[in-house]
Amino acid sequence: MRTTQVAPTMEGHTAVPTAHYVYAVVPVGAPVPDELTGIDDGGVELVAHGPVAAATGKIATGRVFGRRDDLLAHSRVTDTLALGCAVIPVRFGSVVSDTDAIVAELLAPNADYFAAVLDELAGCRQFIVRARYDEEAVLAEIVAEYADIAALRERTRDQSVEASWTERIRLGELVARALELKRDADSAALLDLLAPAAADWNVRSAGEIDYLADIAFLVADERRDAFERAVEQAASDLTGRGRIRLVGPTAPYDFVPGDDPWVS
Repeated sequence: MRTTQVAPTMEGHTAVPTAHYVYAVVPVGAPVPDELTGIDDGGVELVAHGPVAAATGKIATGRVFGRRDDLLAHSRVTDTLALGCAVIPVRFGSVVSDTDAIVAELLAPNADYFAAVLDELAGCRQFIVRARYDEEAVLAEIVAEYADIAALRERTRDQSVEASWTERIRLGELVARALELKRDADSAALLDLLAPAAADWNVRSAGEIDYLADIAFLVADERRDAFERAVEQAASDLTGRGRIRLVGPTAPYDFVPGDDPWVS
């Protein structure tokens, strides 16, 4: 990737060097809201080549990326653009020297590929469904459903940790296995309910003890109402046992191929 050179100003002072930060690839002519700002509150403009364009903004060089504000700004730009067109998010932290480099290094070598991916994503948005258990309620279900767990729990209730260490380890293993089976069944039911209204989905992993499911869905615009109704039904079905959070619409981070070094 090219580096940016520092140039002297007319007054003889050294100018602040700038480069171009690349947020996403979009169809040529995609709408960019005038008020949209990116990293360091800079504006967003399109650099076009053939059927595609890069959404980019000028930034000062010599700074370290990775601050929370940088990540939020990157997501703000890609998610806002995704409201009006298909979007291929570019990997966070992608910086090039100038617009010529954007065309030469990003757009020209990949124009046909990007155009094909954008065609596939056209008219769709990403939503994420995050389902979490009410830990106390689900543990109560497990105790009620498994006599061996209930008995072991009762036996260790009034014993010291030292005296019941081995049994407590066994209890933890049994509960973890029962929770895994319950999670498999509940997440499958959730997917069965939501998948018919989605064009595609991607099951994500998570490690929290209350984790039930974390699934990204690609939803066509004309199916959005049906999808949201299905999410409402899923939330209702989970009442008293857990909760569901719907995030979106966002750029399709989970549905663009990941083998290109530019793509997130």
